[in-house]
Amino acid sequence: MKNFVCDLDDCLIKTDLLLEQWLKAIKKNPLLIFSSFFWALQGKSYLKLRLASVTSLDPKELPYREELIEKIKAWKKANSGKVILASASPQEWVDRIAGHLGLFDLALGTSEGLNLKGTNKLKAIQSHLQGQDFVYAGDSKADLDIWKHSSDIIAVNPSSLVQSQIRKFNKPADTIFDRKKTTRALIKQLRPHQWVKNALIFLPAIAGHRIFDATIIQTGLIAFVGFSASASFVYVLNDLLDLSADRNHRTKKNRPFASGSLSILWGILLLPALLAVAFGTTLFLPLSYALVILTYLILNLLYSFYLKKMEILDIIILSSMYTLRIFAGSTATGILVSEWLLSFSTLFFFSLACVKRCTEISRSKNKITIDGRGYRQSDYAVVFALGIGAGLLSTLVILLYLQSNDVRALYSNPTILWLSTPVLLYWISLTWLKTSRDMIADDPVVYAIKDRTSWVCLFTLMCILLVAS
Repeated sequence: MKNFVCDLDDCLIKTDLLLEQWLKAIKKNPLLIFSSFFWALQGKSYLKLRLASVTSLDPKELPYREELIEKIKAWKKANSGKVILASASPQEWVDRIAGHLGLFDLALGTSEGLNLKGTNKLKAIQSHLQGQDFVYAGDSKADLDIWKHSSDIIAVNPSSLVQSQIRKFNKPADTIFDRKKTTRALIKQLRPHQWVKNALIFLPAIAGHRIFDATIIQTGLIAFVGFSASASFVYVLNDLLDLSADRNHRTKKNRPFASGSLSILWGILLLPALLAVAFGTTLFLPLSYALVILTYLILNLLYSFYLKKMEILDIIILSSMYTLRIFAGSTATGILVSEWLLSFSTLFFFSLACVKRCTEISRSKNKITIDGRGYRQSDYAVVFALGIGAGLLSTLVILLYLQSNDVRALYSNPTILWLSTPVLLYWISLTWLKTSRDMIADDPVVYAIKDRTSWVCLFTLMCILLVAS
C-alpha cells in the first residue's frame, strides 16, 4: 500500500506560517518583537509554540497551492492509502489546516521539545506508516532526507541545487513550478508607480518660480529618492502587517505577499535596506529634511499599528502624508512654503483621502464593517460629503489667493490664473462623480495616472501657470 505525505510551509501553502504568525503577533502587540527574540534563543520549536499560544490561525485566509491540492484529490481517488500532512509548524496550526481542507487522514506537527523537520519528520512518518511506501511532496533542502526514503517525489519550486540532488535518487519525480520571478515581484512590491506622489517635493520650487535652478533640481532629486525609499518601506511594512485583510480584499489579494508570489522573508530583508537608502539621502540634505522623513515614518508606524482603525483620523493622517512631501521639498531646498499652498494642500488631499475610503467602503457591500478599518457601510454618505466639501473648499482657497497681494508679486499676468479654477473645479467634481459610480481605482493617484482627462487637466494648468508667469 502506498501513502501520500505532504509538507506544509512553502509547499501546500505559498507562505511560511512561522513568519506569518510572528508578524500577526507583532501587529497585535508590538512589544512582542522583543519577547520573540528571547523565545528564539530557546530554540525554533519553542518560538513556534509560543507564537501559537499568543496568536490565532484562520486557515481560510491562507494562500493554498491549488495545483498540489488537485494532485492530492486525484491521488485519493486512485489510491486507498493514507494522506498525511506533516509539517514543522505547531501541531495546533497543522490540525486547523488539515481540518479546513478535509483531505488528510492524519496531521503531524511540532510538539513540545520536538521540531518536526528533516530527520525528525522522517522518523514520525515512518513510525506512523510502519514501513509502508509513501509519496512525499516537499520544497526544500531539508526534505532531501525524506525524499531519499520515499518511493516517489513531488518537488515544489525546488532550487537548482535541490533538483540536482533529486536526480541522484533516480526515482519517479514530479515538479511544480509556479513561483513568479522574484525580481518582478520585488518591483511590484516597491510600487514605483506610487512614487509619482513624491513629485510634490518639487511643488515649493514650482510655486517659488525656482524649478529651473540646477542646484534646486539636484537637491530635489536626492530628496525624491529618499522619500521614495521611505514610501516603499511603508508599503512593504503595511503589506506584511495586513496579510489577512489583503487576502479578503477584491484586488489587494493579488499583492505579492498576500498572494504568496513573494516570500515574507524578502519583505523582512527589504525593510532595513529601504531605511538605509532613506536615511542615507539625509546625509546630503539639511537636518530639517531628516526630521520630516522621521516624522513621516513615525506617523506611518502609528497608522499601521493603531490609527488606521480610527475613523476620520485615519483620513487626516493619510492626507497629511501628502503635505509632508511638500514640507520635505521645502526643507531640502530651503524654499519656504506659503500659507496659501499649505491651506490648499490640506483640503485638497483630505478630499483625495476621502475618495480612497469611499471606494473601499463601496466595494465591501457584503460586509457590515470594513476589514482592518473602523468604518461601516452606513458611513459612506458621511465620508462622501466630507470629501466633496473639502475638495470644493480647496478651490475656494485658490480663489482667495488670486485676490491677494502675494499673487501679484509672483506673476506678471495674474488675471490668467483665474482660468485654473474652472479646470480644478471640473477635475474635482468629475473625480467625485466617478467615485459615486465606483469607477475609481483603490488609490486615486493610480486612477489619475491612468486617466487621460487628469493628464489633460494637469497639462492645461501647467500652460496657465507658464502664461501667467
